[in-house]
Amino acid sequence: MTGPRRRLLLVLLVGLLPWSLIQTSAVTTLYFPFGFLDVARPGFIVWIHDYLFVYTQGLPQHVYAWPLGVVLYVLALLSAALGLFDREDRRVTAGLLALVGLTQLQFALGWGALPGRTGVPIATITTLTLVWWVYWPDLKGAFVGR
Repeated sequence: MTGPRRRLLLVLLVGLLPWSLIQTSAVTTLYFPFGFLDVARPGFIVWIHDYLFVYTQGLPQHVYAWPLGVVLYVLALLSAALGLFDREDRRVTAGLLALVGLTQLQFALGWGALPGRTGVPIATITTLTLVWWVYWPDLKGAFVGR
């Protein structure tokens, strides 16, 4: 069993890592919860607000999976923070993190389905690993025998 501070720190760490990597022949882009950056131009960041309200007009629907994942991640972070006050329902936090992983899978696969592009869903790996490693030992008894 992992304590609430450690769980919160691990959930926070997931938000600091890149969530998706989208590769074209000329550009590698890393997507984070706050925005995305082009690896070739390290100082160039497109914030999530601009992504949603400036650049997404006319783009395919899978591009909205990334910001949806950000909303779910913020909810998971708040849920994990409730653990500091002994109010966290770990099933909720784990479920939200699993949904974050699924949204980023959809996002990366959507980009990867386009010609000449590859999508790597990093957050799918990190969030599902976090759920399995930290939350599953606490939860497996909650689902079995009820």
